[in-house]
Amino acid sequence: MGYLPQFKNDLFISYRRTSNEGQDPWVDNFCASVRAQLRDLVGDVQMWRDTAELRAGDAWRPEIAEAVDSTGIFLAVISRTYFDSDECRKELDRFLGRLKAGDGAGLPGGGRKLVPIYKHPPKPDQELPRELAEIGHHEFFNLNPKPWRELDPKRDYDDYHERLGRVVFDLMAALEELQGLQKKQALGKVFIANVGPELLQERERLRTDLRQRGFLVVPEHEYLWNADDHRERIARDLGEALLCIHLVQRQASIEPLTPARTRLQLELAHAEMQQRGRPAPLVWIQPAPDTDATTRSLVDYVESDLANEGVDYLQGSLEDLKTLMLDKLPKPTPKTPPKPREVAVLVEEGDLADLGPLKALLADKLGVEPRPLKFSRATPKDEERLARTLAACPQAIIFWHRQSEDWVFDLMDLDPLADRLGPERLCIVAAGEGSDEKASFTTKKARMVNAVVSSGEAELRRFLDGAA
Repeated sequence: MGYLPQFKNDLFISYRRTSNEGQDPWVDNFCASVRAQLRDLVGDVQMWRDTAELRAGDAWRPEIAEAVDSTGIFLAVISRTYFDSDECRKELDRFLGRLKAGDGAGLPGGGRKLVPIYKHPPKPDQELPRELAEIGHHEFFNLNPKPWRELDPKRDYDDYHERLGRVVFDLMAALEELQGLQKKQALGKVFIANVGPELLQERERLRTDLRQRGFLVVPEHEYLWNADDHRERIARDLGEALLCIHLVQRQASIEPLTPARTRLQLELAHAEMQQRGRPAPLVWIQPAPDTDATTRSLVDYVESDLANEGVDYLQGSLEDLKTLMLDKLPKPTPKTPPKPREVAVLVEEGDLADLGPLKALLADKLGVEPRPLKFSRATPKDEERLARTLAACPQAIIFWHRQSEDWVFDLMDLDPLADRLGPERLCIVAAGEGSDEKASFTTKKARMVNAVVSSGEAELRRFLDGAA
């Protein structure tokens, strides 16, 4: 069972198979990281994705339709050719049908969520379905250097994992909302104006920071700028906002209407805040050596017209903006720091002094708390402690240093480890001096990590993340 009792699957991952090819499959790594982080934040989640490749002429399998129908959150990994795939289109279309039907599927709770992940920007001539175009999304590509570049988890480690963290937080919030646990507006609403593509990541950083502090950020979805009621929608979002934040770019945007849309939101926010006696809009102007001709009128409006009416603007770092933003908002109640995730480490008592490097790797680089369990040969020094620790730790590691492989097999045969067997729950770390036994050791009961020739960090990370 997953996190949402009303659904068989918490998450359905829709993706083009070509997005997961190569030596380091992008979708595999993405899903493993999402699963691992959600496990720490909310618990185990049921994630479904199709790993079979359909050949030309193959029928769309009924199990896919069933999986879509029984899913709470549909996560679409949208690559350049996502919409060229009939299978991806069918998955998305079926979920949109369930989304529109509400609880028409007969599931208690009824609510569902669509979460788009743009691995690539859409093709210039591509018209997205309305349901995608009007909701917030996450981007895993950079527009600079032009024309664009997909984020690589290794080469773009910091940027990739920052954005991944925002995805995980949004999924956590969506899961809690669907389960009925989330209390929106605990501290009030904050309006962060829609921006052009160039400032989207800056907006997302502010949005994530505010949501983590207990604020509801509006608009929750992208405005349909060609709709007749878009001004009314903006006014509605502004109506309950404690604070309005606007990001203004000096450089040209690939979206020509960005300056006009930015100004419209500023004008409406300024009038609304004045009318209700609330703080003036908080405006941040993108640092740049000069102002593009296409944005000159907008920047002049901020620096002259609004400044003359008492609206302050910043031109420093985004962190400066965050500081001022938080000074103007109610302070959230401090949260108790989360308890570190723990992993059981089984070690022969004579090898305890050699355990230091593995403990440091687990604690300092992999973010888990090692809990050593001492053995005398294959006999635990404290059986009660062994049972208690294994009950608290979802995963266990056998530290294999000076012992023979018989010792390893004897440990795996212990009754307390019976429910820890399997490469996702039990790991054997071979360390110290190399041997023929360590080099040739194989088992289906655990994942093998050979730390004799390397630190084993990458393999241990995959084990802890639950990756195959």
